[in-house]
Amino acid sequence: MAEPGVKDTIDSFSTDGVRRRGPVARALFGDIIQFIDFILVIITSVVVAEIYHLFFLKTAIDLQNYTAAGIMGATGLTALLRRDGYYEFDKIASASKMFRAIISRWALVLLGLLAFGFALKISDNFSRVWLTAWSGAALVSIIAVRLAAGQMARRMSKDGGVFARRVAVVGATALGVKFAEYAVNSPAGIYITGIYDAGLVNNGDGHEDAAKGDLNDLAHAARNGEIDDIVIAVPRASGTDMSRLVRRLSILPVSIAICPNIHWLDHLGGAISDVGGVRVLSLYRRPLEGWGGVLKTIEDYVLGAIALVLLSPLMLAIAVAIKLQGKGPILFAQKRHGFNNAVFKVYKFRTMTVAEDGDVVTQAKVGDARITPLGAILRRYSLDELPQLINVIRGEMSLVGPRPHAMAHNHQYAQMIENYSGRHKVKPGITGWAQVNGFRGETSETEQMADRVRYDLAYVDNWSLLFDIKILFLTVKAVVFPQNAV
Repeated sequence: MAEPGVKDTIDSFSTDGVRRRGPVARALFGDIIQFIDFILVIITSVVVAEIYHLFFLKTAIDLQNYTAAGIMGATGLTALLRRDGYYEFDKIASASKMFRAIISRWALVLLGLLAFGFALKISDNFSRVWLTAWSGAALVSIIAVRLAAGQMARRMSKDGGVFARRVAVVGATALGVKFAEYAVNSPAGIYITGIYDAGLVNNGDGHEDAAKGDLNDLAHAARNGEIDDIVIAVPRASGTDMSRLVRRLSILPVSIAICPNIHWLDHLGGAISDVGGVRVLSLYRRPLEGWGGVLKTIEDYVLGAIALVLLSPLMLAIAVAIKLQGKGPILFAQKRHGFNNAVFKVYKFRTMTVAEDGDVVTQAKVGDARITPLGAILRRYSLDELPQLINVIRGEMSLVGPRPHAMAHNHQYAQMIENYSGRHKVKPGITGWAQVNGFRGETSETEQMADRVRYDLAYVDNWSLLFDIKILFLTVKAVVFPQNAV
């Protein structure tokens, strides 16, 4: 049976409400945004120069120089954004990583302009004040336009609007239904016009009730201008049947694509790449490739060393307080799994009367009698984690990353939660994306740990230096206003 959400979407569709138009508006939207970006960079260059001249300079300026600089900056920025696909409608509508992409490419263009100016010895013709003001004004203007464009794209894509990409699914199969589920929830304005029976015998999927019609109905809708794209979802079709189906559909004036299998849909973060001249779907990328690993290492050692020096008086005071509290060691060391499942000892200030590090480790709970009075304060504000700065300096941990768990818990969760071990593709961290989103403290239920793992894997797949900085700032907020701490 089809899922209720998809079935409702299909049943509520009416051919009378479909806009009969070509996909020109959607295709041109990105070009229009690119033109606006180009003009904005030039205009901000000239306007900032004129304002600088009126309020700060008494001598005349050559606006041609500033116009030329604006044209070069506009050309460089729009070319980079176009090359990397940031004028495609889907990316404009979703705005995923858009701002980071604009900032990084604009910084690259500015560096190029500076190098060009020094090489030709013309940098003295431009004011540093103007350059700084122009950089900020252009960036703010482009981001503002992108916010407005994204909102417009999403609004005009709803319910088969003028920007909606109208997709028909061929195949009343489990794959066809699941594809429709993903598509209707996409922020890129996908409108499922219907699922159509492919007319293949014994496909064995049992979703015929989801079909809106057959291939004749599909052809009628396509020729009537009601469809932009056809997605074929018949994974069990033989080569002969698939060839016959594609030939029949190829005469229609629409785009045609194939959704291979369910596993493909389970990895929406993948990307098409080329391996030996063959187009493949890359399901996962190696974390921290290239400069990413270098930047992450510099971040850990530099910021870790600074934090260790600045916080050493506080750490010394905590150590003295623990010693005065009674007998027992100051530090608690426990074996954990780190990068690539390597075992290391994590250091924490002792907050409990026990030091479990074996096959059975009992998680601390709210009101746990094993927690000392001082330990409760340290745990509430995460001060017990400070000795892990030593682990960072030793290269065993990062400032930011998935939190390491006791080995006993690690083995347990690896058996119960899918992709749990993917957390070990990077070094564990003192803080992480899961922690700043409220997933701290006890995880007595498997569902709680599954949610935490979901955030950890999202961090691994989407790492960036700015992402780490954001998490560090959110960590400060979480420490000052603690939640879920045990």
